[in-house]
Amino acid sequence: MATIRELQQKAAQHTAQARAINDEFEGKTMPAEAAHQMEQHLKAASDYRQRAQREALLVETEDWLSEPDYKHDMSNGATGDDPTYRSEKGYTPGSPSHDDGSVLSPQSKAFLDFVRTGTIAPEHKADLVENATGQNLVPTDFAGTILKALAKEAVFRRIAFVRPTTKNKVDVGSVAVGTPAWGKLETGATPPDGLAATPAAKDTIEVHDLTCLAKIGRDELEDSDENLAEIVRNALALAFAEIEDNAFANGSGTGQPWAAHHNVTQNVTAAVNAVVTADDLKRLPFKVASRFRRNGAYVMHGAVEEAVALIKDADGRYLLQPNSAAGEPPTLFGYPAYSCDGLPAPTTTGTATDPSALFGDFHAGYMVADRRRLTVQRLDELYAAEGKVGLLLTHRVGGDVIRPSAIAKYLV
Repeated sequence: MATIRELQQKAAQHTAQARAINDEFEGKTMPAEAAHQMEQHLKAASDYRQRAQREALLVETEDWLSEPDYKHDMSNGATGDDPTYRSEKGYTPGSPSHDDGSVLSPQSKAFLDFVRTGTIAPEHKADLVENATGQNLVPTDFAGTILKALAKEAVFRRIAFVRPTTKNKVDVGSVAVGTPAWGKLETGATPPDGLAATPAAKDTIEVHDLTCLAKIGRDELEDSDENLAEIVRNALALAFAEIEDNAFANGSGTGQPWAAHHNVTQNVTAAVNAVVTADDLKRLPFKVASRFRRNGAYVMHGAVEEAVALIKDADGRYLLQPNSAAGEPPTLFGYPAYSCDGLPAPTTTGTATDPSALFGDFHAGYMVADRRRLTVQRLDELYAAEGKVGLLLTHRVGGDVIRPSAIAKYLV
């Protein structure tokens, strides 16, 4: 099956050939045979374009179907305008809504009341179950909008494989394949299987607690449900996204996720410390297998991105090209290029292990284990002198490289 990029390239080839014929006879009478050839090329280009659009829609739909549930509409297709849906969920006319237009559930209203007052009405005790550490669960529909926003604000959640889990450890499935060898059973020359005598230990990804403190002024607490919900949601999404990316980029694995270059050995080392070159970055994709290059992407420290942004080709064009699609990253050599300051910065002293840029198929190579639940503890007195109330929120997440061969690192 041809990839979208291959279909686009074929469409471009036929378009270029049609253009060449058109330009050759510009201002002159075009022979019938040449006109027929140009029409055939245009028809082929149009066919490949339609195939690429269909393939893009299929990929987009398949990606959507593979996403965790919290990224999808939790209303099962119903909307706040559906009277049956609103009635079944306990919504009443005039109920406050999320920023996407869906109405807040009674559980979310109870959560916002808890944020304001620190108390939970008896009828909503079951909605916010307090755990043993004095923290309350953030309702699923409210937590879901925060976690959904993380994919927009963060880098690694956009490109890595995100697996929802309810456990504190996630088993990583793997298949051990030995080196193929020839033999002939009839003569007793049985080929070896190439596998170890004892099974390898099971790989797991540990889930860690990620806490975030949000301080909210008492004036904001008096605001409407919609505005208060938006304040909390935006603040947490930005904070969680930044600290998650820092760990996914360069985490130690102790009390936090492992870095996206954990156990990655293939690399390109800069000839001069802290000097980024186009040739080094061009070589990086060829350090991974071709199957990982098809869906590859660059992730680089801001200092590397700045250096790349100033590099021009022989025709004076900048290598880092802006993307015309809204919200999409720029491209480098045709690959998406993301910026993440959690990676180590280039250093003139040089290090043998800390990469300032990565390339790879992160969806195949890195897994984010997401507990998908948030808990909150309200701190009334600690920030009273500031006229604020503290919210200590805890999110559980882990991450590790599951295919080191899918990622390469740039040591600069």
